[in-house]
Amino acid sequence: MGMSDCSLTVVMPVYNEAAVIGEVLAAVCADVLDLVPGSEVVVVDDCSTDATPRLLVAATATDPRIRVLTNTVNSGHGVSVRRGFEASMGEWILQIDSDGQVDLRQFAVFWEQRDSSDLVMGKRVHRHDPRHRLLLTRFTRLVVSLLARRRLVDANVPFKLVRARLFRHLSGWMPADAFAPSILLALGAARSGARITQLEIRHLPRRHGQSTLRAWRLASACVRAGWQTLRCALAHPGAYRGDG
Repeated sequence: MGMSDCSLTVVMPVYNEAAVIGEVLAAVCADVLDLVPGSEVVVVDDCSTDATPRLLVAATATDPRIRVLTNTVNSGHGVSVRRGFEASMGEWILQIDSDGQVDLRQFAVFWEQRDSSDLVMGKRVHRHDPRHRLLLTRFTRLVVSLLARRRLVDANVPFKLVRARLFRHLSGWMPADAFAPSILLALGAARSGARITQLEIRHLPRRHGQSTLRAWRLASACVRAGWQTLRCALAHPGAYRGDG
């Protein structure tokens, strides 16, 4: 499948998710790829040390719509997301995480909004996350909304449907090593005048494993992401001219 005939790319970074990766990929195929002809999923493996690589190889052997990229070194979630975006061939890009905490059956509603939107973002309700993650989301909401000059409820939500054209417009404005490119994508879309739709989504408890972001790393993450976000906000991404 070439870039000219690919409608949608699902970008999914993964690190040590052997317990759920099979279920998540099955959901991606059933609830997203089967719904959109000419679609694919790009999985970016950040040097997993468990059985994840073996399971990904098995998945690609059974479904040619699945592509797997493996980082040469463990580079972090942000770099993996950015790499997946850069490798996407679709006219649209759906960014998700690999932990299974978003019900992908909600994708159909997002897909219906694409003609009137450049970015369709989820808003997680009744979240099943540790307290430090909830505090981080509140902090992000305040800072990003101030910088965006409009209310962005859940800027770092791992459930975004974005026009590839908008990503390309913003890619030179976003640092290549961005710690949180998902936040910058939302901020850049708002600052450039892109059409943004925000829809409530169901958030699910994590069924297996645990988050790799611990409370002791929260302060460092906030400082790094906050500094990059502020620097980007000071450099306007330029007006985005979409498809009307």
